[in-house]
Amino acid sequence: MMTAATFKSTFLPLSAAMYRTAYSLLGNPQDAEDAVQEVFIRLWQRRDLVPVDEGLAAYCQTLVRNLCIDSLRRGRLAEAGTQAEDVRVADAHTASAAIECHEAVAQVEQAIRALPENQQRVAALHLLQEHSLGEIEAETGFSAVNVRVLWSRGKKKLQQLLRR
Repeated sequence: MMTAATFKSTFLPLSAAMYRTAYSLLGNPQDAEDAVQEVFIRLWQRRDLVPVDEGLAAYCQTLVRNLCIDSLRRGRLAEAGTQAEDVRVADAHTASAAIECHEAVAQVEQAIRALPENQQRVAALHLLQEHSLGEIEAETGFSAVNVRVLWSRGKKKLQQLLRR
């Protein structure tokens, strides 16, 4: 059974890296702190099941990344639910935010169309249809390595296109 002292000495040194990952995904310091805190809670609850070896840092990074992605997806689902015809605009700020969101999605879709065909396919499945890389592998027939490479290159190109 892992003690609190062992837990602290094992996991707290990883908190700065986890925070940077959360902040890069969420873009908000409070949300990033909340995400890291949530990961620590989950780690504590499963402290005897966590693989404490040289892959621990990667394991913690994966946890925080997945938690952030889930949080972002929940936010997108909530936004999508309010974009239908039943939108009741409470004020001009809400309308402005909805327009900005719609414009951002249109820009991303346009940038995806500028990618080479296979990168376009992987990016559209991953970003627009929210498929995991494993699901994309199964759907496209590409190897796992190929999917990761296509996604990595496509993501880099999208970042360049969207900065313009």
